[in-house]
Amino acid sequence: MKSQKGMTTLLITSMLLIVALLFSLASYKNLFYQIKRTQNEVVARQSHWLSEGGLECGFTIISNEQDATADISNCKMMTDYKLDELILSGPNPYLLTSVSSNRKVFKTLEVKGGESSGVVKSSADLYFNGDYRFFPDPGNEVDSNKWECVLLRYLNNIFIHNNSAAGIAGVSGIGSNDLNYHNSPYNDFYSAPTDVHTCQTTALSVTDSYRTPVQTQLQSNFNADIIDESSMDLFKETFGVSSSEWITIRDGGIFTPITVTNPSQCASDIESVLTIDQRYVWVTGNCSIESGTGFNDLKTKTDSVGGAFILVHKGLLSFGGASELNAVVYHFNDGYSPNKTSGNDWSSLSIGTTVLSDSMYVPTEGSVIPTTMKNNVVFYMYGSFVPSGGFILDAEDKVSYFNSSINMSFDGELISELLTPFAKPKWVQGSWNDL
Repeated sequence: MKSQKGMTTLLITSMLLIVALLFSLASYKNLFYQIKRTQNEVVARQSHWLSEGGLECGFTIISNEQDATADISNCKMMTDYKLDELILSGPNPYLLTSVSSNRKVFKTLEVKGGESSGVVKSSADLYFNGDYRFFPDPGNEVDSNKWECVLLRYLNNIFIHNNSAAGIAGVSGIGSNDLNYHNSPYNDFYSAPTDVHTCQTTALSVTDSYRTPVQTQLQSNFNADIIDESSMDLFKETFGVSSSEWITIRDGGIFTPITVTNPSQCASDIESVLTIDQRYVWVTGNCSIESGTGFNDLKTKTDSVGGAFILVHKGLLSFGGASELNAVVYHFNDGYSPNKTSGNDWSSLSIGTTVLSDSMYVPTEGSVIPTTMKNNVVFYMYGSFVPSGGFILDAEDKVSYFNSSINMSFDGELISELLTPFAKPKWVQGSWNDL
């Protein structure tokens, strides 16, 4: 009996030890699991932080170069980040995706400012007197060598002069010269001398045709390359801030501000401050740039410095002559009116009699009151003057008048270069995502 009791005690003790051992092993297994899980979480967070670093690296390069197309591949070569992928996809707003050890993070960035599609952009009403043929902005490529061309963008109205009703010869109108450029709109646009590009057209609908025929006389016959843009904000798309903040742009260190007191000396005043390091001029006051009044010197200077950005603010702007100016021209009027109790500002200029003649305001389409329209004209161009960087006419509720017959071209390289300082990339709030 004693032997059996001892055996029973030994058996029970052994069982208890085995159970204790099993619990101990289970506890250790759970401990090992927790340790492994913690290690995995640390590795995952490290990968996440490395991916975040990739985003910041890419954003820094884009910000420093102020160019969303900047090469960010160097970030992948930096061993600190250990990146598998760093991809920027667009168009604006852009998605920047960073991957490290299969940990993906992405964030949206938007480039505000530095944009300007179209040969002419206008929040002012446009009046065309004469035959205007545009070499358009190619816009987006929709098929092989076929493009969504953009001639001009406008906010409210375009008027075409009715030559017949006004008793003058010829036909006024606007339209596309297609992409038969004498100069390429962008470097490497043509891959070979025989390369042919065209604006996309279709017989199905004018809304899908990006080539308005030359000498089109009615706004109702415009195709999709002439864009009625009801939400246009030219100042913000160009400079990235509201027009109410114009002082921050003028005094932000990019522009050289000058005040013009004699409109006929405007070209000389601009030319005198232009240098290779000061290519941006902010003019306050009336400005008349014509052949024989400093224009030739201004043309020579803009060519020598590689192009200029000329902004005229709170004043009339007129151009005359027969030459191309290597510049982007921005006319910005907020609250300015040429019609004052003392008379109209155009009266002091040699072209004033022409601008203020009622016979200048007889459109093919639309009802206008000549007296009202002429008192709202703030921009006037005559002759065959052409700025290679096009016009940005930011004068809502006013009129910009073109009185000529010319080919208007698009220099995308010049426009892109001159607008680059105003392209400011910013993270889009709420766009942070982890996968």
